[in-house]
Amino acid sequence: MSVQSNIFLMSCLSATLLLSGCGSGTTDQVIDSITPPALEDGPGGRFYGYYLQTPHNPNPKSDIGGLYLSLPSSGGSFSGRMSYQFYQCQGTNTLDINGTKLTAYLKAATVTGPFDLPSVGNLTGFMPIFLGTFGGSYSREGDNYKGQYTRQNKAGDDDAPSNCGDYTVADKGSWQVFKETKVYPATFNVTQTTGSIHWTPVANATKALIMVVNPSNVGTGSNALVKQMLITSTPAIPLPLFIAAPADIPRGSSYLTVVELFDDKNQLVAFKTLPTIF
Repeated sequence: MSVQSNIFLMSCLSATLLLSGCGSGTTDQVIDSITPPALEDGPGGRFYGYYLQTPHNPNPKSDIGGLYLSLPSSGGSFSGRMSYQFYQCQGTNTLDINGTKLTAYLKAATVTGPFDLPSVGNLTGFMPIFLGTFGGSYSREGDNYKGQYTRQNKAGDDDAPSNCGDYTVADKGSWQVFKETKVYPATFNVTQTTGSIHWTPVANATKALIMVVNPSNVGTGSNALVKQMLITSTPAIPLPLFIAAPADIPRGSSYLTVVELFDDKNQLVAFKTLPTIF
C-alpha cells in the first residue's frame, strides 16, 4: 500500500468520527451536536412588579412605582401600564406600555403618556409628557421578566408637580415583573381584614408598594390600575404591617392587590398578590 493510500485511509477514519462516514457520509449529526436547540418562548400571562428610576444629580429622589404586563404565551403583541401615582390624592396617572414579544424577548416596545395636570408650582405651564422605549427578556434563573426603559423626548429628570405633592420623573430606569402566583420569600403572607390589607414582617423592609388592580382590564388596553399606594418608613416610624384601603376605591368589586416590600437600597425583599374585595 502506498503512502498516499495510508494518508487517505487515515483521513477517512478521522472524518468518519466527525461525519459518521467517508465519501458517502453526512454532516447532519455534527451540525445537530453543535447547534443549540431553538430558543424557547418565555411564559405568558399576567405579570406584576415594579420599576426603579435611575437617580440623577441634582435629583437623587427618583423612586419606585408599580407596573403590570399582559404577555402572550408565544410571539405576539403585549401591553401593560406603569404607575406614577405617588400620593393617594393623585389620579391613577399611568403610562401605556405596548410592544412585541419574540420568543423570550420583549422588543420594539414603547412607554407613553401624560402625567398630572400642572399645578401653580409648575413654572413651565405644560403638562409633562413621557415618550420612551421599553424592552427586556425572560430570566429563567429568576423565573421573571426584567429590563430597562429610556425616555426619548427629554434628557434628565423632571420635577413633576401634582395637585398634592411633587415627585421626580427620571429619564431612564430598570424594571422587573413576576407571575401573579409568585410568593417571595416563601414565608411572606398577605391577608385582608375587611377594608385593610395586612402583611407579615420582613427583615430590612423600609418601603411598601401596594397596587390595587382590576384584573379583568389587564390586557384589554384599558387601565387596570385602580390605586397605587407607597409607604416609606423613617428612623422614628417603622414600616407599618397594614394599610387601609382608601375611600376612593369602589366597593363591592373584585380586585387583585399586589404587595411589594423593599429595603433602604430599593432592593426587593418581599412579593405576593392577593385577590381582594373591598
